[in-house]
Amino acid sequence: MRPWAVVLALWVVLRPAAGQQRLLPAITDTAFIKECVRVHNDFRSKVQPEASNMRYMTWDAALARTARAWARKCVFEHNVYLKERYQCHPNFTSIGENIWVGSVQAFNVTGAIKSWYDEVAFYVFNVDVCSKFCGHYLQVVSDCSYKIGCAVAPCNKIGRIRNAANFVCNYAPSGNLQRRPYIEGRACSHCANDTCENKLCRNTERDKLTYYSGWRPAWEFSITCDEACVSLVVLRTVLLVLAFACVYFTRDYFTDMPINT
Repeated sequence: MRPWAVVLALWVVLRPAAGQQRLLPAITDTAFIKECVRVHNDFRSKVQPEASNMRYMTWDAALARTARAWARKCVFEHNVYLKERYQCHPNFTSIGENIWVGSVQAFNVTGAIKSWYDEVAFYVFNVDVCSKFCGHYLQVVSDCSYKIGCAVAPCNKIGRIRNAANFVCNYAPSGNLQRRPYIEGRACSHCANDTCENKLCRNTERDKLTYYSGWRPAWEFSITCDEACVSLVVLRTVLLVLAFACVYFTRDYFTDMPINT
């Protein structure tokens, strides 16, 4: 078989598979970040009964890296390092976490976060009682949490789900407290010196974005590969195939040429 035929055959085989694979957003994807923050704040602003001290959430790069590192483990269980000091964040020692697992095709940020918030159906605020499971909801609407970082990773299989998406959000400070998730009352009436925006308490210093350059969780042993890295790997593979094709073609072409002595 001619080299060009080999390359063409590989293209025909690999192109459909590449087309069917859905690319999940990276933790640096601006649209992904905005949706994670917006959806959380929308739900926090709409709690019933109304919250008097609900803080506005902003993105945190270190929490996102921790979420990514754990999501890549492809297990449906909570991060075992959450309670260890400075293992999940360089500054915060109390970290909360929510996890959603489903097929890659079914994943979307809003739907995943809504599934957490919908646990409100099992929670009675007035008596602070949960009839089934409410942990995800309580974390989404916790008044003490004001930083969030999320990540989604593709996994071959989690439980019985093949071609799965593992979506993890980490929160700081953690909202898993032995009390009601917020103080009931007129919106922003307990914001202290904060400003009020869409029924949420905002503070310039608290909402400041920090990127924690160079920090990654110490337990993240996997080699990370961003979009540029993936492009380089693909390019090198293509060049290797082309080099093989050129050598094969050259050897085949010059086989019948006479040798002058």
